[in-house]
Amino acid sequence: VRRCGDQMGVLGRWEMLAWADQRLMLIVWLLASSATAVGVVYDAGSNWEVTSVLFGCATSFLSSILVALMSCMIIVCRAMTVMVDAYGCHIAGIPDLAEAKHDWNVLQAILRKTSATIEPCFVVLLGVAIVMVPSLLADFLALGSNPHAMLPLAQNMILTAGIFRMLFMAAAISDKCSRVPSLVNTLSFGQGTERVQQHIVEHIVHSGVGFYIYDVRVTTELVVKFMYTWT
Repeated sequence: VRRCGDQMGVLGRWEMLAWADQRLMLIVWLLASSATAVGVVYDAGSNWEVTSVLFGCATSFLSSILVALMSCMIIVCRAMTVMVDAYGCHIAGIPDLAEAKHDWNVLQAILRKTSATIEPCFVVLLGVAIVMVPSLLADFLALGSNPHAMLPLAQNMILTAGIFRMLFMAAAISDKCSRVPSLVNTLSFGQGTERVQQHIVEHIVHSGVGFYIYDVRVTTELVVKFMYTWT
């Protein structure tokens, strides 16, 4: 992905946005770890036990793994988003429409290959979200509205929000690809190119480019339906 981004001239923008995403994920990890630490201190009170400390360390370690996985997914999703944006900006200056079709085919291959590479990690994080959301609701109903009792749940809430952010970033790739045909259709490539332009628009529409997880196209509509089902 890095090599393709360098060839498309978007490596600098990708790195800038990726660093911003990593800083945000660092804040997510710090908030989750702080919530765990506060919860352990409150539960222990004045009687510190080894089990409480071990529980806090294990929980922080697991949250670190989840945040690391989310960070990797977000970096890759950000790269694919930047590539789609770069194609939309570049196509207006392409004199040959055959080249535009070739570039789209290359972009399609990159997106499908990248999606197939990261889909196991994506499914793991999706499974974590599937387990977390019902458990959070069950714990909330069991613990009531006591703010001190909600401290142990704060970490799971923060991590779940991070996973949903990752889902929406992946869905944004497919959404951006869906808007490319409209963009190409509004451009003018000169006299006598209308038929070729319409052919490219139809080619982009029927190619179905986007972010795929085991041949399922991830869109914002699909993510919203998933959130509605599990909440």
